[in-house]
Parts: sequence; structure tokens; C-alpha cells
Amino acid sequence: MIRWNTESDKFEPGQWFHGHVYVGRSDLSPDGSLLIYFANKFNRKTLSDKEYTYAWTAISRPPYFTALALWPKGDCWHGGGLFESEYDVFLNHRPEAATPHPKHSPKGVRVQPNPLASGEDDPILIRRMERDGWKHVQWLEYDYHTRKTKRPAISEKKFQKGKLILTVEKFYDPDEELLCYVVNRNGHRMEVGLGSWADVDQQGRLVFSSDGKLFSATIQKDSVVLNQIADFSGSKPSSLKAPAWAQRW
Repeated sequence: MIRWNTESDKFEPGQWFHGHVYVGRSDLSPDGSLLIYFANKFNRKTLSDKEYTYAWTAISRPPYFTALALWPKGDCWHGGGLFESEYDVFLNHRPEAATPHPKHSPKGVRVQPNPLASGEDDPILIRRMERDGWKHVQWLEYDYHTRKTKRPAISEKKFQKGKLILTVEKFYDPDEELLCYVVNRNGHRMEVGLGSWADVDQQGRLVFSSDGKLFSATIQKDSVVLNQIADFSGSKPSSLKAPAWAQRW
């Protein structure tokens, strides 16, 4: 995990996680001080662990994964959550699976479980994106036999006071790829590129990531120019213990 200050473009590297973090089921608190995430770790020890289990939702302090609050899940269906305010957490666990680990109880936040929890990423991902200004204009159609996208999912977000629309088309062939482009008021399409993520940051910049690199974009009359902010492609795993401030509420 890397903490990014979008005002200064300074980065603070944090902990690595040897497992899978479901970014579509994760969210930052409004001030960025807390992260709720869903993760799994498959190995002989975790598969036999009845206390923490191999899949869980946790709240931590970026850029660390060390859990302040933790809800054992026991499977990889639904899970994760959203910050509905600085102190209100929507937990995508059904009530019977919403008991926190006794050593990792939430403090200073109100937690609301979801009795209708179902699915995988979409219950959290869609709500988070809509909250942050995205509009879904087309749903994904995927052929599981041929492992080909029949019709991509398409999402749009207006920026620069509605003058431009950032459009993202999501494909799975078989891995997830995002085709990103900008459309102006005249309907002219300007390619950003094929990457893993794109959005508009707090400065109103279009930001984009591809192949472990992070870019900001300059919108010209009929094209998009990418300016590299950082290159994380050479990063290698290391062991890092969370400092004391990241281990307490």
C-alpha cells in the first residue's frame, strides 16, 4: 500500500500484503485516515484457522494493512464496506457474520451490517463509484465459455465543470483491462490509454495508472498528453512493521 498526497504528489510507501486485496470492495474514509478493505490469504495455516479465517474485512490506517477492526468472513462472497461518513461504516456482511474479532473491535465508528449482502464486488463498487460522481451507462456482458467480453461495462464521469467526460470501458479477456478516453462537448474522443485505473483527483486533474506507473493528464484541444508522476513498477516486497500510531484508533 502506498499513501498518495494528491496536493503535493508525495508518496509514502507502506506494507505489502501476501494475498489478495479486493479493491472493488474497499474504501477510504472522507479524510483519508482510515481504510476499510476485504482480503483473503490462502495457505495451509489460514485454511485451518477458525479464529481469523482465510478471508476478512478490516479497517486500518494507510499505508498499513495492520487491522484495527477485523470481521472474520470465512468465505469470499460479498464482504468489504464503505464509509458513509467519517464515523459511519456500511459493512457488507450479513448480521450473522458481522461480529468483530474480540481483539479487533471498532472504536469511534458506527457499523451497520447489510442483511441483503450478496454478490461479489458490485454491491460496494457501484455504490462507491456513484457516490464519487460516476454514472454507469452499460453493464458488462461476458462469455464464460470463451472467456471473452461480449460487451464491456462502461462508466462515465464529468469533470472541468461538465465540459469533458472521462469514459472507462472495462474488458475481461481474460484479465481485467480498462480502455480510458475523454469525450468533449463536440463528441470528439481523445484516447488516454489502456490501463488499470483512471479518475479525477481532488485538484480536478485526470489521473491514470498503467503498468505500475501513475500519470496526470493534460487535456489539449484534440488530444490527451500524459505526464508521469511516479513509477512503482520496480518495487519489490519487503517486511515492514506498522508504527505505533497505525496500531491504535
